[in-house]
Amino acid sequence: MFSEKNISKLIILTPIATVILIAFFVIYFFVKNQYDYFEEESVRVEKEYLVKQRNILKKEIDYVINYIEHHVKRNSKLTQEELKKELLNYIESIRYEKHGYIWIHDTNYYLRAHPFRQDRIGSLDINLEDAMGTKITKQFIDETLKNPNGIFIEYYWQKPQDVHFSKKLGFFKLYGKYNWVIGAGLYVDDIEKSIFENKQLLEKRIDKYIRLVVLISLLVILIIGVISFLISNKINRAFSEYKKSVQKKEDLLQDLNKNLENKVQTALSEAKKKDRAMLHQSRLARMGAMLSMIAHQWRQPLSEVSAIVMELETAHKFNKLDDKLLKESVFESNRLIQFMSHTIDDFRNFFKPDKKKVYFYIDDACNEAISLVGASIKSYNITLEKQVKCNCMVNGYEREFAQVMLNLISNAKDVLNQREIKNPHIKVVADFVDGEAIITVEDNAGGIKEEHLELIFEPYFTTKESSKGTGLGLYMSKMIIEKNMNGELSVENSDKGALFKVQIKV
Repeated sequence: MFSEKNISKLIILTPIATVILIAFFVIYFFVKNQYDYFEEESVRVEKEYLVKQRNILKKEIDYVINYIEHHVKRNSKLTQEELKKELLNYIESIRYEKHGYIWIHDTNYYLRAHPFRQDRIGSLDINLEDAMGTKITKQFIDETLKNPNGIFIEYYWQKPQDVHFSKKLGFFKLYGKYNWVIGAGLYVDDIEKSIFENKQLLEKRIDKYIRLVVLISLLVILIIGVISFLISNKINRAFSEYKKSVQKKEDLLQDLNKNLENKVQTALSEAKKKDRAMLHQSRLARMGAMLSMIAHQWRQPLSEVSAIVMELETAHKFNKLDDKLLKESVFESNRLIQFMSHTIDDFRNFFKPDKKKVYFYIDDACNEAISLVGASIKSYNITLEKQVKCNCMVNGYEREFAQVMLNLISNAKDVLNQREIKNPHIKVVADFVDGEAIITVEDNAGGIKEEHLELIFEPYFTTKESSKGTGLGLYMSKMIIEKNMNGELSVENSDKGALFKVQIKV
């Protein structure tokens, strides 16, 4: 099939067949998507129409009850029976929408008002059935007595001057003073005309797009066919020229192939040795980076534990050590040790793809980080302000996120202490903007030098002394936010100092 004789035909036919297949699938999926869209729109329009009908029915019933109550309060001339008769006559005259009207039963199942059933006024109506055989009068009154403030009921009834039954939505409410059940209804199938018109417009639009796509596809096929024909002629001429050159080199290749197998085996052996060496170096480098990160993460909790021990020693020295202080110190130490243990688990699983994400609140993770660094912040007389404008729930790794916040707050604390800022201040703000949780950590230490802004997240880059920093904290934080939680960690200089911003999709 793929010989020198028919390769020119393949060059011509392959692009044409490809374009035809692409055009077919484009048209198919386009038409399918359009019809799927139409089905979704039909459902949405019907739902909106039902909501609109419900609101209309409520409004009409509320209007009738307000009208009745108004005339009952202001009546001073008519007897109760005369007033009821006058109200019922007026209510029978009310019309709304295309086929809407009001009717009234009393709680004893007697029909009191109906514009289209005048022959049944004053008679017992309990056996009235709809097209499905449901005794609707009994259902209307019994359900309304259970829900006197209003209830919706669906049933099947004839439109005025129509012999066919249609689905109808009714709303019923009790007027307690006269024991009247006031009902109003609208027909659901009025939406069919609108859906049919929309479907016709959509079909016309689809037909137009199909004709356009087919025309463009035919033009593309024609153009590609001409281009393929010209190219195939050039390729045939090039084949004849290269054939002679290939024949000359074939003899040379045969000689080279004799020694090729030995050379390949030697090269593969050397490549395997290099791969094993590189893999070993990669594991050592990863282990060293992980140990450095763990050491960086443990520095602050260890300081907190040391502070607790010193506090216990001082309290014991001055005979102020009591059970309460001892229990609180043990509890706090256990919490810090547990955090350090979790840190090992987090880093052990850091590069594993099977870690499970959980939903957690941003404020909870921030509070965990602040609680760990709170003691040292107070010891340096630093004011920490936290504002939670929106406590968003995000999906990710809660403990790793808490470590990021701990890194950012600890870095702010260190730079404030290093530069001996008067009235040192750290501000943490959690907010929600454009579908993202935004968490910022800002200090008033004067900011980061411009030449350091682009390097601040690089591994092993640090502005601290070598004994106080490894340059891995911000690098690790960026990896957690951007690779593990699909977010973004950035930094900029504000009017007061450095402002770190974490953005995570909610």
